[in-house]
Amino acid sequence: MLARAEVLLRDGRTGPVAVTSGYAELTLDDATCQARRGSRALGLTPAEYRLLRYLLANAECVVSKEQISQHVWGDFRASEAIDKLVSRLRQKVNQEEPALIHTSRGFGYWLGRLRG
Repeated sequence: MLARAEVLLRDGRTGPVAVTSGYAELTLDDATCQARRGSRALGLTPAEYRLLRYLLANAECVVSKEQISQHVWGDFRASEAIDKLVSRLRQKVNQEEPALIHTSRGFGYWLGRLRG
């Protein structure tokens, strides 16, 4: 994705370059800070967007609460604040099946599909 953006910039095109990333039917558009699951807009807060972007960048990997806190806010936040943020994001993202945001008890959270 980054390589594509660099090519577009080298081509001399003017104007902002929209960087879109995704996982399955989940997409993020960094140009507009909008997230969608399929055709449904998620309506995320800035903190929820930063968290989803971080989970997406680390898809299939467990990220700790400390990593989330540092990435989303830039400093330490109480465990309850992180739990609440993840819960709000999970309610918005996991309305459709399959669920994409999961808890790894004692370790953190991850984005991906469960393997059966």
